[in-house]
Amino acid sequence: MKELEAIIDAFTLNPAIRYRPGYYVANALGSLDVLRRANTYRPRWYIVPDDENATIPAYQTLEYQIRVTPRSYVWGLIANQYNAFFAPVNAVDFWLQITDSCNGITFFSDFVQGRAFQTLQATVTDQRNAMLPHLLTQPRLILEPGLLAVEIANTAAVAVRPQVVIFTAEPCEVQK
Repeated sequence: MKELEAIIDAFTLNPAIRYRPGYYVANALGSLDVLRRANTYRPRWYIVPDDENATIPAYQTLEYQIRVTPRSYVWGLIANQYNAFFAPVNAVDFWLQITDSCNGITFFSDFVQGRAFQTLQATVTDQRNAMLPHLLTQPRLILEPGLLAVEIANTAAVAVRPQVVIFTAEPCEVQK
């Protein structure tokens, strides 16, 4: 039986990712193996909210709907929170939930704190824990009509400025 060739991509070329047997990153990349080898998918990022100046008022929840190409896979997330000067701060004031509008299934069992997917550290000198991006345990297939409902809740007594990046692999359409 012929052995599969090693994949050379941004994951294997990133020196910040340390591949240790039994660690989460190595296992999550294993679940992305088929998707990483597929030549019929291309990367696509969705940013929520799409306005960098958007804030969420105190104790409010904003709902966004993203139109994703059907048959795309969501494979990773990044969440960050910024202060009034656009400097990163700890993302402890907003909570995130993503729902596939096709079947109503949520990505997480409950809202997840933005800090769980934060990549920028509050201190610029300490970037050891940065993982770009946070990989899902399994890529999530998005079916027709290709809509994701993203809810971002603010639990602070002041307005917050969050940003969530959703990483997908979308199918390439062949032009005839």
